[in-house]
Amino acid sequence: MERYTMNKIFITLIFTIFSSFAFANGHMQPDSFALTLKVPSADVEKVEAILQSHHQFMHDKHSLSGDDRLNSYSIVKGFEPVDITDPSKGVTDNVIYFLSEHYQTPTGLQLHGQNSETWEDVQEFRSLIYQYAIAIAFPGEVIAKMNR
Repeated sequence: MERYTMNKIFITLIFTIFSSFAFANGHMQPDSFALTLKVPSADVEKVEAILQSHHQFMHDKHSLSGDDRLNSYSIVKGFEPVDITDPSKGVTDNVIYFLSEHYQTPTGLQLHGQNSETWEDVQEFRSLIYQYAIAIAFPGEVIAKMNR
């Protein structure tokens, strides 16, 4: 329970102070968001329903053109290996999800944060983060990419 509380406090602080970082004149030009969730198989159905809702929100509310466009969005799902160096040991009971978003500009990422407040499942999504996140880059910056 202590880890859950600390994660909740951390994520809340990140969301609260995000906009000040988005336009900081420091070295980072935050234009991205990435999240890794580790989910017990018993909770996969619930988590995937929220992730599908997030995908629909992204599809409905984000531009794929213009200066502040969404350049890429993906959710990757995989099973957690027992031992990453020995696949013969199989997988655990956990499912790992990687969600990433990359915007053309820091303004695109900031607009996403503002738009997310209108999404009907934003509180459930935040609850997923509080409960299952094992890594987060928010705000983040793309340092390498490959496009067609």
